[in-house]
Amino acid sequence: MIEDTAETPLTPVPAPTRLIPRRRPDGRELLATAKGILIAARRCSDAQAFDELLDVSRRHHLTVVGAARHLVDLAAGPSSPRRAPGAVRFDEWEQLLAQLPPHPHAYAS
Repeated sequence: MIEDTAETPLTPVPAPTRLIPRRRPDGRELLATAKGILIAARRCSDAQAFDELLDVSRRHHLTVVGAARHLVDLAAGPSSPRRAPGAVRFDEWEQLLAQLPPHPHAYAS
């Protein structure tokens, strides 16, 4: 007869996880994020937000994704590690973002 021991059963050890390097957002993600910023700030429709991105891209000779990237970088703040020192500045968006309340998840500097 086998005696029952009071030992706890063995639990499996999870396999080691690999750290996945952070990837750059693709064009669709940048467009969706930039449109979301404009929709929240201007209280406009999705189509109006896209039209604004298109207008800014034409005026500054950028692609729509390039304009979206600049807006997302601008919204991330001046201390954002992604923000390039020579980033294009858009006065209309800086003024717009300055009027928004601070994001609750933003990191304090």
